[in-house]
Amino acid sequence: ARANKHCITVPGCHDAMSAVLIQRAGFEIAFMSGFAVSATQLAMPDAGLISYAEMLTIGKNICDATHGKLLVIGDGDTGFGGPGNIRRTLRGYAAAGFAGISIEDQVYPKR
Repeated sequence: ARANKHCITVPGCHDAMSAVLIQRAGFEIAFMSGFAVSATQLAMPDAGLISYAEMLTIGKNICDATHGKLLVIGDGDTGFGGPGNIRRTLRGYAAAGFAGISIEDQVYPKR
């Protein structure tokens, strides 16, 4: 994008179906939003209520459903704890098939 001097639209997904629809619409990348996952799974805001395991499972389902043809960036929240948890989150998201991860720069649990 930088070489071509244009922005890339990155739609948000919350489950395997929304990711497949994004892929079918012609996008090459998507962002698995913690807010969207929390809203659709719990009907609650992204306030640290969704667990690492839940995010990982949904993310793996998204990556599996798009067969690695959609680059998916996962919301890694705060890494779900201290340095050891952050390492575990990075490794888990990579093993699930994510192309990237975003980690928030704030303390866990969220305030």
